[in-house]
Amino acid sequence: MTKPHILVLGGGEDQLPAYHAARRLGYGVVGVDQRPHALGASAADLFLCMTTRAPERIAAMVGHLDIAAVISPASDAAQESVAELSRLLETPYRPAPDAVRASVDKGYFHEVLERLGLPTYAYVQSADPVELRLAAAALPMPVIVKPSDSSGSKGVQVVADQAALPAAVAEARTYSFSGEVIVEEMLLGRHLSAEAFLRDAKLATIAVTERSTTGAPHMITTGHTVPAELAPVTEIALRSMVMDICGALGHTDGPVNFDFVVDRTEEIRFIEMGARLGGNGMPLLVRHAYGIDTYEAALRLALGLPFELQARHDKKTALQILSTDTDGILRTIEGADAVRALPQTAELRIFPTPGSRVKRYTQAGHKLGYLLLVADTYAELREAQARARSLLRFEVEPDAPSAPAPTAAATRVPAAAAAPAPESAPASTAVPIRTDLLTEKR
Repeated sequence: MTKPHILVLGGGEDQLPAYHAARRLGYGVVGVDQRPHALGASAADLFLCMTTRAPERIAAMVGHLDIAAVISPASDAAQESVAELSRLLETPYRPAPDAVRASVDKGYFHEVLERLGLPTYAYVQSADPVELRLAAAALPMPVIVKPSDSSGSKGVQVVADQAALPAAVAEARTYSFSGEVIVEEMLLGRHLSAEAFLRDAKLATIAVTERSTTGAPHMITTGHTVPAELAPVTEIALRSMVMDICGALGHTDGPVNFDFVVDRTEEIRFIEMGARLGGNGMPLLVRHAYGIDTYEAALRLALGLPFELQARHDKKTALQILSTDTDGILRTIEGADAVRALPQTAELRIFPTPGSRVKRYTQAGHKLGYLLLVADTYAELREAQARARSLLRFEVEPDAPSAPAPTAAATRVPAAAAAPAPESAPASTAVPIRTDLLTEKR
């Protein structure tokens, strides 16, 4: 008799724990990722090197197996495939169609907020670059330009000048599956996230985090601290809004995450959502902060089995995303053992090994790893962060500078492109970890 398998769409660092959780539950794993060297390639019983956005092809290739569930943590792009494969393979759990749409269409998510009467802000969305630029001219600067249906901060830029808008729109379109781009008013305030899990149309658990970013131009997440310090009235309002949104979308069971901003008046404005487990290590953060294994809960839900979401503890926890500002070859990693020996270190995960090619942190997929710190106070977290910064270093041999293009063919270099290393650059450079994780509490 064929062993039942769980189909995991994606083979990156945020999907890999689902492979391990599936094995702990006694299932085989089929992994799907278009990258032949994805982490899931060696972790799966069967690995399909192909796009996750071809559900009919995937279904045909796994038709000889007993597929018990389909899941794709941290990937908005794969959620439509999760829904279709769940239907084609007749697995127990099928995501709500409107929740899937809100996860992959940022304009639709704005429409849902407007229908509910929740605080909104100005935006325009279109697949026509000319129409988009003309409509965006009416928005107050600065604005944020992003693909309407992508995730992981790919193609995201802050634009403060109308003259820079065409290039930003063109870059965002290269990451959009539909060709649509959204231009949004840039919100000022505290950037936060909520990692929630619903059961029977009730909020079973929610972790609210203070989110730090690289700032302009890309606004890529660099870390989270939990619990975020919110006024009680703000937290009550947040929970109510989350339930209103999920109710409107028919999302009654399963994980969901939100990015939002709280301004000086304590007004909450949602930026985007994903009806799936969060990326950038959010399930790891929840596990260390509260003792809840959301990977296993999501898998058991997908299998149609009971799942546990009871918090076992409540700890101040920080997740730091490790990264480099250099494109090149990772030569050495220094200080990892010393960081793991710190009393506040709960977990240190480094994804590349020496000899691997690494990229500067212009999108979430370029991260080098995660550092999880647990402490009794925020001050202790900051001290541990500073100590880790002094210990952990990645030595990266930079790529050789590109040859200058002929004058006649010179083009403007996009803001996201790597700047050539100066001629006097050394053969390798030691790049410290990013540590802009813990924001000052207001």
